[in-house]
Amino acid sequence: MGVCRLPRLALVHGAALALLALALGGCHSRPPLGKVTGRVTLDGKPLGFGKVMFQNTHGGQPAIGDIESDGTFVLSTFTPGDGAIVGSHRVRVVCYSSQDPAKMALDGPAGDALGELLIPEKYSSLGASGLTAEVPAEGLEGLEIELHSKEGRR
Repeated sequence: MGVCRLPRLALVHGAALALLALALGGCHSRPPLGKVTGRVTLDGKPLGFGKVMFQNTHGGQPAIGDIESDGTFVLSTFTPGDGAIVGSHRVRVVCYSSQDPAKMALDGPAGDALGELLIPEKYSSLGASGLTAEVPAEGLEGLEIELHSKEGRR
């Protein structure tokens, strides 16, 4: 009996090690990223808060960046500031009253309430925004995203 237990135990340990190796190997299979920075303006003036989202047209994890008070943003996909997946992206921008840092300081976190959308609704939809970007392997720095409050202008 003792002789049979050792090979079975070795088989179980070997299988466990193989599964662990596969799991750890999967952690390093992230797609290539390019650093993306830029600025969002509405009618030529910096958008003072909100979020920018890039969604790769082939799927995968979206990249998201907070819009700072000067309109600038840095995209993050897996870790802060790492950029967006290399390739073509559809882009959306959201700016809700609940995201206003001044309002948050006075009222506290808004919870689930987004508040009023402060930019034209089309920009908040990946399908309707009309905004696209191509992220090369070397990154995309200084991207200008220009929004217009009048629907007819682009």
